[in-house]
Amino acid sequence: MYSTITNGLSRSAKRRKLRLMCIDLTGDIEKNNEENSPNKYEFADIKDSCKIDYNGELIEFNVKQLINIKKLGEGSFAVVNLTKLEQRSDVIFACKRMTLEDHGNNNYTSQSDLKAMRAVGNDRHPHIVHFYAALIDLTDGQIIICMEPLETSMDKFYPIIHSHFKPNNILLDLFITRLAKHIVLALDYLKSKNLIHRDVKPQNMLISRPIIFKLCDFGICGILKDSVSSTHLGSLRYLPPERLGNVCSYGTRSDMWALGMSLLEISQGHLPLASEPIMSFMAQMKNGWQPDLPLTLNENTRDLLSLLYRFVFSFLF
Repeated sequence: MYSTITNGLSRSAKRRKLRLMCIDLTGDIEKNNEENSPNKYEFADIKDSCKIDYNGELIEFNVKQLINIKKLGEGSFAVVNLTKLEQRSDVIFACKRMTLEDHGNNNYTSQSDLKAMRAVGNDRHPHIVHFYAALIDLTDGQIIICMEPLETSMDKFYPIIHSHFKPNNILLDLFITRLAKHIVLALDYLKSKNLIHRDVKPQNMLISRPIIFKLCDFGICGILKDSVSSTHLGSLRYLPPERLGNVCSYGTRSDMWALGMSLLEISQGHLPLASEPIMSFMAQMKNGWQPDLPLTLNENTRDLLSLLYRFVFSFLF
C-alpha cells in the first residue's frame, strides 16, 4: 500500500516511553498470541539516522531532514508521503510512517512490514518496490520505511484507463496481461523466500514508467511452512472462499485468488459485487460464486482469469 503519514500521527506518543520490539518472522505469527511469543527481540539496529546507497551515491541523513512533499495514500496502520531530503531535492523517497504502540496491530504490522522489506526489498527485484532504509522518529513515536517512489497505484490508475480507452481496446487487454505477469513474478519471488503476501489488491500494485508494475506493502506478509500458512489476515473482498470465516491453512493459491479478483476489478472498472454488503458478499463467495469475465478481453486472458479462480476454488469441495 502506498500510504502517507503526517508527522501528527499519534502525538500522544511524544509523552509515551516506547518499548521497540520486533516479532521474529522465522515462524508463523498469531496476533492474539503476540504477547506470549518467545520470538521478540529489541530493534537495536534502527536509529534516527542512516547511511544508504542512493543511485550509486553514498548519502547520510536523519529523520529531521525528511521533508514531506505530498501525501501518496494511507491505510489502517500507516500513511505514505512523497518525501525529499532537506537541501537535496534530487533525493526522493516514498516514506511510510507507522505509529509504534506498546501493544496491538500497529506494532504487528510495522514489524512484519520491516522484516519482509529487509528480506526482499534490498534485492532489486524488478517487480518488488525497493527498500532503502528504516529509521525511528523518537519525537513522534514512529517507524519510517524509506522506499523508492513510483508514479501511482493501480486503484488510482485503472479508473483513468477506463475513462480514456474504449472497453474493446486491445491496449487494455495487453495491459492486464502485463500486469498479471509482473505480479506473478513478484509473488513467485516471495515464495522463493518462503513468504506469502496475503494482501494482494490494486492498492498494493504500483506502476512506474515505462509500464513496470511492482508489489508493495508487506505489513501482513506471512511465513510459509511447507508451502502453507495459518495466520488469518487480509482484505475480506480479496480472500478466497475457503478463507472466509474458516480457520484453515492456505498457501500461495490464496494470493492467486486475490490476484484474480484484482485483475477482474481492473479489467471491468469496479470490484466484483462491490455493491453487496460484506455478509452477502461472503455468502455468495462461499456458495459457489463464479465471475462473469468481460467479453472485451481476449480468450487467452479470460482463460488466465478462470484459472486463477478455479485453482483455489477447487479446494472448497
